[in-house]
Amino acid sequence: MKQLTIALLMLVTVSMTSCFKEFDYTFNEKKIVELEDAVRRTPASGVSYPIISVTRTAGSQSLQVNLVGEQLKAAQDMTFSIDTAISGLLNASTIRAEAGTHFNLNGGKFTFKQDTSFSFIKFDVLNVPAQTGKTALLLLKLEGNSEITANPNYNRVGFRIDLK
Repeated sequence: MKQLTIALLMLVTVSMTSCFKEFDYTFNEKKIVELEDAVRRTPASGVSYPIISVTRTAGSQSLQVNLVGEQLKAAQDMTFSIDTAISGLLNASTIRAEAGTHFNLNGGKFTFKQDTSFSFIKFDVLNVPAQTGKTALLLLKLEGNSEITANPNYNRVGFRIDLK
């Protein structure tokens, strides 16, 4: 009787699981890119993107850019820019970061190499003279191109440069 129960239970288990539909979870949509820090870090208060604190002596900075979707068959040049929509975050102690004074974008371009899923945005924080109690705010925005779209939820990262 025990063997019959086990055999019946195995038959029921096999017959029930053989009816499950198999799903293909491959992402075959249009390729998108997003900033790793925007995905992993919590957005700052009042905005939809994170703000990373760095010092005026931080030097070279690197942001990882992720490719979501199939890897590229050929290298792709991409751009990033300065987003000027930060006026609500500026006050007496926080100023807008200025290119050539507080940072250098090194051309505002980067490349996704063939058969990779990530690249890096590189820029320099410049060592300016100290200003006690002041910070400079820089907001970088990832741009798309004709083949790759920037994810609107994860395409911005801010940098608060401590000038003391």
